[in-house]
Amino acid sequence: MKLSLEQAAARLGKSERQVRYLIMNGRLPAEKVAGRWLIDSAALPLSPGQQSAIERKERQLRAAVEDGLGLSEANERAPRYSVRDLKAFQLAQPVHGKALALLGADHPATAALRSVLGALTRGCHRFDYGEKAEAYRFARDATSEAIVELLLCGRSETDELVALLEQELMAALAGLLRRLDHKRRR
Repeated sequence: MKLSLEQAAARLGKSERQVRYLIMNGRLPAEKVAGRWLIDSAALPLSPGQQSAIERKERQLRAAVEDGLGLSEANERAPRYSVRDLKAFQLAQPVHGKALALLGADHPATAALRSVLGALTRGCHRFDYGEKAEAYRFARDATSEAIVELLLCGRSETDELVALLEQELMAALAGLLRRLDHKRRR
C-alpha cells in the first residue's frame, strides 16, 4: 500500500521533515507522483514493538481463519485454509449448480453466484483483515444481486434458491464478517 508523506510520518512517529530527510538520503525508498511523495508501507522500518504487534495480528488472523473453517488444533494434518470448509461456500456451490441447470451460464443470477464463489475463495485465502472483510462483503453484495436476478426472472423453480440465499447464505456471510470483526478487535 502506498502512503503519503503525512501517513508515513505518522506511522514512523516522525515529522514530515524527518521522513523527507530519510528519502533524500536514500534510507527510505519513495517515489514522487504529481508532486507528492508516495512511500510503500512495506518499506517502512518497524520498531520491535511494531513488529511484535504485526506478528500478534497475524497469529490472531490465522486463528480466526482456522476458527471460521472449523479446523481443530489437535489435528495438525487437517487441510488448512480450504474454502470447501467454509459453510458459506458449502451453501453457495449447490445453489450455483442449480441456477446453472435451471437458467444457464449466461443468466445474470448464475453469473452473480459465480462471483459469490470467487469472492469467498479470495476471502478465505487472504491474511489481511481489510482484504478478507472486503472479499466477504463483496460476496454478500453479489448474493444480493443473485437474489434480485432470481426474483426478476419470475420462475417458481427459483423460489427455493431465493429462500436458501436469503435465509442461509446471508446468515453464513454475516457470521463470517462478525467472527472476523470479533477476532480483529481482540
